Amino acid sequence: MLHHQVNEGQGVEAGALLDGRYQVDGPLDQGGMGSIWKASEAETGETVAVKVLRLDAYTQGRYSPAERTRRRVEMLKRFEREGAILEELDHPAIPRLLHRGYHGEEPYLVMEYVDGDTLREFLDRRRPLPLDAACAIVAQVAEALSHAHTRGVVHRDLKPGNIVIAADGTVKLLDFGIAYLTDPDATRYTVLGATPGSAGYMAPEQLRGQQEVTAAVDLYALGCVFFELVTGQAPFDDKPDRNRDTQHIEDLPPRIQDINAGLPDELDELIWLLLAKFPAERPAGVEGLLPIVHRHLPVVGDPAPEPELDPDPTRRYRTPERCQSVADRLPAPSARRSARRRRTWMGRQEFGGRVRQARAELDRDGPGPACERLAEKLARAVTDWGAREPVVSEAQLVCADAARLDGETRGAKWLYEQVVTALGEAEERTLREFALEARLGVAECIVPEGDVASAVSSWSATVADVLILDRIPDRLRARCHEVSLELVERGHKAEISALVTELEKR
Repeated sequence: MLHHQVNEGQGVEAGALLDGRYQVDGPLDQGGMGSIWKASEAETGETVAVKVLRLDAYTQGRYSPAERTRRRVEMLKRFEREGAILEELDHPAIPRLLHRGYHGEEPYLVMEYVDGDTLREFLDRRRPLPLDAACAIVAQVAEALSHAHTRGVVHRDLKPGNIVIAADGTVKLLDFGIAYLTDPDATRYTVLGATPGSAGYMAPEQLRGQQEVTAAVDLYALGCVFFELVTGQAPFDDKPDRNRDTQHIEDLPPRIQDINAGLPDELDELIWLLLAKFPAERPAGVEGLLPIVHRHLPVVGDPAPEPELDPDPTRRYRTPERCQSVADRLPAPSARRSARRRRTWMGRQEFGGRVRQARAELDRDGPGPACERLAEKLARAVTDWGAREPVVSEAQLVCADAARLDGETRGAKWLYEQVVTALGEAEERTLREFALEARLGVAECIVPEGDVASAVSSWSATVADVLILDRIPDRLRARCHEVSLELVERGHKAEISALVTELEKR
């Protein structure tokens, strides 16, 4: 526990002497809630880092005295717990805690100083990284996470800014300030109104505000970091009509091989699994991904990356005096074969995300890769879940629309008919609307076959049923009008005009 002794003077400044041991040299990083200072141990001259909690950041603003006191107490306890967590962690990829104390009323932590660049700074100079360098970084971060997870600590804020590559190429995982303890008896602290984590790296369950946090949030963040290392871009970025957080919650990310076809299949699958929307669909633990990552590390005697990386995260694996032998580091051949993951079948939620992604592609650009990937999975979805499952019916409609727009009228018509047959006279509203949309698709596919009279009859019967609905969805209304325009172009305006007028009134 921290022993708080109030001393005269407030705030850490250059030149301050902490507990008579640590001489503060100057600031390393200043934030709104805390600051990091460079200091030296008075007797040994060892360089250290000092993290100071700025209590004034929580006592200013539009808060009542009682609220300011509550915030102050909560942040002191959180900072105290960060120190306690660091005391329990002992891993070469996590900076060591050396001392804890107070300077005036401000608590501080003295930690091992890491001279290097954050991964964010590193990526700003060079992206994407060579595959072996990316895997060298991920392997060390994953090993640090594994150490923390086995001790009941979830980092909860994994991002490039909290990863440092030291001058000698070793990787360090920093900042356990909002770490979560999985012990059910551990005290929970809020983060004063904020969602714990950093934008762009938070798992969907974090973004939803889910209270029960598991190590799976770190796996998702590691997937985001890994994706960025090997592709040079984040899995999701803000769009004019769809913000990044919404995409993290709802949208499937691109496959890394869609960005760089030369990346290995097993890493494509691993990153895909790490970025699964639901915790249960991600790997069971960090340990399961390490054998895969290790297979793509450099070995002793491999050349340095070209162009040169500075610092070079591959150095520890390429240099004999710093690297274990390949036999010690990698699993035996039989284990390596078993560790290769087969492409696993997705859950309904992920399949639904793929449907939405394909639908958005159709609306934006027409049929493309997202539609092709959906079509590849469609037969399996029908077999496993049945054709009356709403997400399956919608997928069939999207694939039918894509085929029709690609000129594959016969295949499109077959898919539309499958939906009509499966849903029949479904009473459930969504399924009924899907059936009506499929009937319109059949009518549209009949037109190129030359039997326009049958198309007119089919369209008219379908629109009559659409008009019975108490509310006509915009998509269904648009499809009615879309097919009507084709029929008008074929000279059948008179036969359909009354229904078109009625539709417009609705």
